[in-house]
Amino acid sequence: MTMESQHSPTAARFPPTSWTMICAARGDGAGAHAALGGLCQTYWAPVYAFVRRKGYGPADAEDFTQGFFAELLERNAFGHVAAEHGRLRTFLLKAVTRYMINRHEFASAAKRGGGIPLLSLDIEPVEGQLCREPSHRITPDVEFARQWALGQLARAFALIEARERERGQLALFQDLKGLISLDSATAPYAEIAARHGMSEGAVKVAAHRLRQGFRSALRSIIAETVTSDEEVDDEIRHLFEVFQSP
Repeated sequence: MTMESQHSPTAARFPPTSWTMICAARGDGAGAHAALGGLCQTYWAPVYAFVRRKGYGPADAEDFTQGFFAELLERNAFGHVAAEHGRLRTFLLKAVTRYMINRHEFASAAKRGGGIPLLSLDIEPVEGQLCREPSHRITPDVEFARQWALGQLARAFALIEARERERGQLALFQDLKGLISLDSATAPYAEIAARHGMSEGAVKVAAHRLRQGFRSALRSIIAETVTSDEEVDDEIRHLFEVFQSP
């Protein structure tokens, strides 16, 4: 899977901070519903993958995910997490776990809608990843963490792609994106230099700037889901540990 397949550059420009969105999601007004919709669109994939690894089929998992986020609005649950300022990743995992324990409300929850429109879920990329890993090797909790990490990386990638497009450097970015992508290869710098009429040294500088920009974008995105610099570092370590797990 390429990270750009999951999030477009336009989609990457979600509101500036998730904590701002969480605070806005409290209450019953149209603004709260819109803020919750934004949170759901940003973070639905880990929840969906978690439910799939629990044994539900795609259609049921999609309905379950819809119902889960609808219930969060109905219970004003985001007001609780905003007050505690916990990690958003941890909060969502605990919340969906509790929701599954109480899944006797599952069928009606998906239909209630919680006052928000049903989410438009592009499940195909997630399904592709699930099919590549046997279900007995990946636990639901690990799958949640993997999808969370992939989402954070994809958003950082998309922000950098959008920045390079605005700078008129998209063609060079396409040749160098393997440096920050999970599955793209990068040609030798000499070959890239010849292709763009640059010196090899200039390509190396561009590559260094791309890596730095990606790290900065990733830190800013992670910071939206935690409340301190120390937690940012912990979350980044957790993100990469996810991909080192067997």
